[in-house]
Formats: sequence, structure tokens, C-alpha cells
Amino acid sequence: MLLFVPARCLAILAGWLIALPAFPQVSNLAVRVVAANLTSGNFQSYETPGINILQGLKPDVVAVNEFKYNNSTNEAQARALVDLAFGTNFHFFKEVATGYSIPNGVVSRWPILEAGSWNDVQVPDRGFAWARIDLPGTNDLYVVSVHLHASGGASSRAIEATNLKALIQSNFPANAWLIVAGDFNTDSRGESALTTFKTFLSDDAIPVDQAGDPDTNAGRNKPYDYVLPSFSLTNFLAPVVIGTNAFPAGLVFDSRVYTPLTDVPPVVSTDSGAVNMQHMAVVKNFLLPVHETNPPPVAPLIVTQPVSRTNLAGATVEFFVAATGTAPLAHQWRFFGTNLPGATASNLVLHAVTTNQSGPYTVVITNAGGSVTSSVASLTVTSAPVVLPPVILTQPASQTNVVGGTASFFVVADGTAPLAHQWRLHGTNLPGATATNLTRSALTANDAGPYTVVVTNAAGAVTSSVALLTVIAPATNSYSGVLAGWDVNGVTNFGPSPLPPTTNAPGVGVVGLTRGAGVTTNPTAAGRAWGGNGFLATTAAEAVVSNDFVFTVLTAPPDQQMALTGISRFDYRRSGTGPSSGVLQYQVGGGAFTDLTNLAFTSTAAAGGSLGALDLTGVAALQGIPPGTNVTLRLLLFGGTSANGTWYVFDTLTNTTAILDLAIEGALTPVNPPAPPAPPVLSGVGFTNGAFHFTLTGTTGAVYVVQATTNLAAGPWLPRLTNAAPFVFMETNLPAMPARFYRGTLPP
Repeated sequence: MLLFVPARCLAILAGWLIALPAFPQVSNLAVRVVAANLTSGNFQSYETPGINILQGLKPDVVAVNEFKYNNSTNEAQARALVDLAFGTNFHFFKEVATGYSIPNGVVSRWPILEAGSWNDVQVPDRGFAWARIDLPGTNDLYVVSVHLHASGGASSRAIEATNLKALIQSNFPANAWLIVAGDFNTDSRGESALTTFKTFLSDDAIPVDQAGDPDTNAGRNKPYDYVLPSFSLTNFLAPVVIGTNAFPAGLVFDSRVYTPLTDVPPVVSTDSGAVNMQHMAVVKNFLLPVHETNPPPVAPLIVTQPVSRTNLAGATVEFFVAATGTAPLAHQWRFFGTNLPGATASNLVLHAVTTNQSGPYTVVITNAGGSVTSSVASLTVTSAPVVLPPVILTQPASQTNVVGGTASFFVVADGTAPLAHQWRLHGTNLPGATATNLTRSALTANDAGPYTVVVTNAAGAVTSSVALLTVIAPATNSYSGVLAGWDVNGVTNFGPSPLPPTTNAPGVGVVGLTRGAGVTTNPTAAGRAWGGNGFLATTAAEAVVSNDFVFTVLTAPPDQQMALTGISRFDYRRSGTGPSSGVLQYQVGGGAFTDLTNLAFTSTAAAGGSLGALDLTGVAALQGIPPGTNVTLRLLLFGGTSANGTWYVFDTLTNTTAILDLAIEGALTPVNPPAPPAPPVLSGVGFTNGAFHFTLTGTTGAVYVVQATTNLAAGPWLPRLTNAAPFVFMETNLPAMPARFYRGTLPP
């Protein structure tokens, strides 16, 4: 049955209680991922408090910031830290570049197949550390550990985010399981850096501590730290379960807030408040499908414990449990340790409860591999109404929009119904703004300012954090000329990667000239030149595999279409053993790369050579590029005959007057603000090969979220999949799941 509700909760599929034949070839792998900037003391080094927290949280994969132990970054001390905090069987990668005084790294329970570090041009003391992890029986997991620039402000972090996105999309498979985690140093979730990350990663749901606070810096007033999965991983998000506590959206761990600490030995309450403790740990759990051939039975493991409840006499009460393990899983609910006849589903529903039904409930789950008993869930039945005050689960987010555009704010709150909402601007109630979401259309400068929402019920009221709306004037003038250009006069030692542009058009984001992972920089380099060596591939296809290429990324402004009309100048130099051939390619958005033209680097003269101008006006895909869209230009280089053979963008004129050596020409045209996405529609409900599925449609290309809950009245609604419409949602391993409801919505 299909239900429709107001505002953003626009399409809901009724819950399904499903019992299907067992599929023993499919099980789940539980993976706990932690973002950890937990150094303390006077040397930004891991000490007892941070190590206690890592030991207590028992992570499987960790994005480590400030990877130092005993005030040292050498490998032996890193190994000692990993052995102490995680165990001698854990694997790790730590950045080792010269000058990296607070390197990033990745720690993993499972083998690291390959790893490396990309240069972060905004900071000198660390880079972007990445690792490909060999998860058993399923896809590899790509993890990037980042520590964005604090003192450089939001603009510096925005550049880092844009650069990192381009590096990931150029070096990792298109649909890889990816997690970017670490210390982003963001002042709010409305920063441009996070907006860029959310074009290919998910920040839904937002982890909180036991008090509902999502902020992670030392002062607990800013959201510094994140675990952001790719859209392909959001379907596998699972509650973080520690002892008897479950955190559906993930956990911000603060030892001063968490209780009981007996769940997380050897943590003590003062650990998170230690002298110069950097931040709080952020935890997210994933249940990943593992496909095996005739595997041995896996004993049940409870991933969501039944929760104690207090209800009014006469009410309907539901307990539920979720477990993994080899199907089929048998359930038996107990009351005071005695089996309840017929109570053999994953949920237990009690109708018209009386005070005689108050007491302890447990469930025993059994399969061919063994059995497990849940923690106790107590039912308290009272004769007087129980009213819980409202609490905000998802805060409204700050954003920037253009004049004439549309801004949407959204809040998620829990508490005893009914909940009333009142949105405010500058602390003044907005007439008629009483829904869970607020939409402001045809924006003017008067709409800018701080927005809050007050959520009220019979037990009290709570006010959200401030969501700041910034309204900027849209572009009114067209532009034609250089979109991005480089003068490499003064560049030495092969130059940094990325190399920022010397000039770029207003509003155009540019990731500087960047070397692929296969390009080396041996000690001897020409002056006035940017490039590298090691171009030993013999064909363009081999150059892709060996990462023998250079690239740059241009991003259209948020209020203008962009067209690439040509490359007006391209000066180069190569050695006699350097690459003689190249293929110039382009990629729009996240699509495939397409060849533009073949290039021949015929000159080996010390004075360099120059390619003729390249006309791009006939390439339809590079005209009318929508606002905010990335365009990647990639040059595959091959045909070198020595590992020391060099190739450069070169300053052939030996100039000192900023004549560009590489210039990408184009045009910008103002556009009207885009219309907001259409409401989502869920259709095509069915079962195929034991999997439940439906199709979500809406505005093509717009991002939507599929959420699920086991309690239609009280929630919470948890994200199951974030993707661009249209897409098919599929749920497997159904026997381990309780009855549930689904809905489609726009991201908050």
C-alpha cells in the first residue's frame, strides 16, 4: 500500500513482514569505522586518553589524524601505537613525506592492498592519506584520511574539498565503496567544503552523542569530524551498538557524556577532556553483504537490541530485534525467562497492555551455528499518560543561494506526538511556517539571516541550532576569455601537484595541474617547468592503467553555464627519452572519459616546443555545461623509453611578464536559479529472487534518500540509500529484519 504525507515525507510504502526461504550463501560483514583526531598533551601525539578511547570503541577501520606516538612519526613508533591501541594483527599506512609533522593514516583489521598519499597544497605538514582494504568475501573498501586546513578558513577548506574530489574520481573506480573520514575543521555543516563532499558522499544520518549533540571539537560547539560514505555504501549503514546502547545515526563519543563506561573499558570519564585533547571520535557502522560458496554456518549476532519501553495501559507495544548470521534465524521471545507461546518473529507486539505485563523481556535467536540471547528490555505499564519532551535529531543546515532561488530547511525531531513546529527568522516567528520543513522561494536579500525552529509538545519545547541563509546576487554579465591559465615561469623541482592556476575566470573553481599516481619526480628537473617522468606506457590504454597522466578540473560557477571553446596555447618540453605521444580526454561530471584528440610531442629541443591552438567549439558535451558541474581534462602520456624521461608544461619564452604557457579558453553565461527537485515517487514494488525492491523517481539527476523505520508514529527514520534519481532500491537478507516502513525524501 502506498501512503502520501505532507511536506518532505512525500511517499511511504507500508511495512512488510517477510519470511522467505533461506539463502545461506549470503551473510553480512560488520565493519566499524572511526574518525580519530584524539591526540593530547603538548606535542599533538597519542597518549593514554586517546589510546583508551580507541581500545574501548573496538573499531575495524580508523582514519587517523596526527599519527604520532611518543612525539615521533617514525614507522617503529607507529607500529607500537597500532599494536597497543588495536592489536598486533592490525595493518596500517602512515604518510612519510618529508616535512609531514602531523601525518594522516589508515588503520585496518584487514590487509591493505595498496596505499598512498596525495599532496594537500593548502597545508605543509600533512596530505591526504588513502588505502584500499581487502574486506573478506566482498568488495574492496577505499578509505581516505583527511585533516583539512583550520587557520585558512572556509575558503581554504573549499579548495581542499574540490581538489580531493577530483583526485578520488581520477584514481578510484567509479562505483567503489569509499569512505572519506577525519578532521574537516568545519565551522558548520553549511560550509562549501561539505557541500562539495555531499555531491558524491553522504552526511545522512548525522552522528550524535547520548545527549543528542553532533558537535565534535574540543569545545563541543562545532562539527569538525566526519565519517562520509559514498552513495553506494549508504544502503549498508547500521546502528552503532555498544553494550545495551544503540545509536541509529552513528555515535559521537565523549567519555564525559557516555554511560555506562563499563561498556568501553579501559575508558575513564576524563579521557575526552584531557589536556589539549583535540576532538571527539566519530563512529559509524556498516553491515556489508558477503557472498560465499557453501560457507560454514555463522552463529547469530545481535546488531540491534530490543529497547525498554514505558507505555500507558491499553496501548500497543512493540519490541524488535535485528541480528545477522546464517539464515534461517529462529526467534523465541521470553517474559521473566519463560517462553511466550507463538512469539517467534523478529518483533513482539503486545496489544492492550496491562500492568501485569510489566517486566523483563528477552529474545533467544538460534540457527545452525548456535544461539544468542538479547539484553533485557523492560516494559513499564503505567496508568497515567507518559509524555516525552521533544528532542531534535537532525538540525537544519546553513546554506548559500542566489537571489531568485529557492532555499529549503528541514528538521527531524522526536518526542510524544503531536509535535508543533514554528520557524523563526532573526528570532521572530514566520507566519504559517509550522511544518517540519521551511521553503523560501524567489529569494531576496531580505530573506538572508539566521533561521531557527522551535519544536513543542505537551512536555516542553526545544529550539534548533541556527541555520544561516546567505543570499548572493546572481551573475548578470557574460564572460569570454581564459577560464584557467598557467605561467610556469619560476616553477622548479617539477612543481607541486596540484599546481594552482596563475589566472582563472571569476567564479570558476579550478583544481590545479595534477600528476597521476604513476608519474614520478626524480631528482633532476628543468627550470621554468611543471611535469614529471616515468611515462613508460606504450599505448593510451596502458597509460590509464599505470596512471601515467596529468589532469585539471574546472567547475562551473553556481549561477552560470560554462562552455570550453579551446586551448589557445600549450607549450611543452620533453627529453629524448620522454613520452612522444599523448591523448587529450575530457569528462563531464562523473561520466566516462572521452577522447578529444591525439597529440604528438615532436620537439626534444632544450628550448621546448608549442602545440597549435585546439578548437573545442564543436564538442557538444563541452558547451552549455550546467552550473556547479565539474569538467576534467586529462592528458594521457606514453611512448617514453626511460624511467627518467621527462615531460613538462614549459615556459618557452623565458618570460617574466606572465605570458601564459597553458591557457584554457571558454565562456560563462548567467542562468536562472534552478527549480527545486520534484517530490519523490515510489513505485514498482515487488520481490525478485528473495529480494524486496521498488523504484524511486523524481527530478532526473537530483539526489534523494530512501529512509526506513519500524515505528510509523514515533520513528526514528533511518537512511538506507542515497542516490540520484531514478534508481532502484533493493533490500536483501530479509529474514534478519523486523517489519518496517519505507519513504523517499530529499536530503536535509
